[in-house]
Amino acid sequence: MLRLMPLGIILVDHGSRRAESNAQLNDMAARVARLRPEAEVRAAHMEIAEPSIDKVFRELVVAGCDEVQVLLYFLSDGRHVREDTPELVRAAAAQFPGIRVKIGAALGPDDMLAELMLRRVEQ
Repeated sequence: MLRLMPLGIILVDHGSRRAESNAQLNDMAARVARLRPEAEVRAAHMEIAEPSIDKVFRELVVAGCDEVQVLLYFLSDGRHVREDTPELVRAAAAQFPGIRVKIGAALGPDDMLAELMLRRVEQ
């Protein structure tokens, strides 16, 4: 499907006081961007660190995105996945009626994640 407007993708994690931990999300966002070069890909943190979900959502809208997909960089389906992050995304989206928003699921449990864990042990 040909998109006239760029797709926005936000990778969201919890956020950390450790800059090195936050940099890992930026690294993952760069990897996703390489796989989806037609999309505007950004990283955001739920709390503690910048940039916030609200700030990144706004950047994507200003960049012309008419759809924003939120990819959750969380392993399990806890409170941050079920409640906190969706609330922050809804609040950001409410400022921009007409923008389509999709929120993904936690990364696990998933067979691909299990395979990755086993590969890490073998390295």
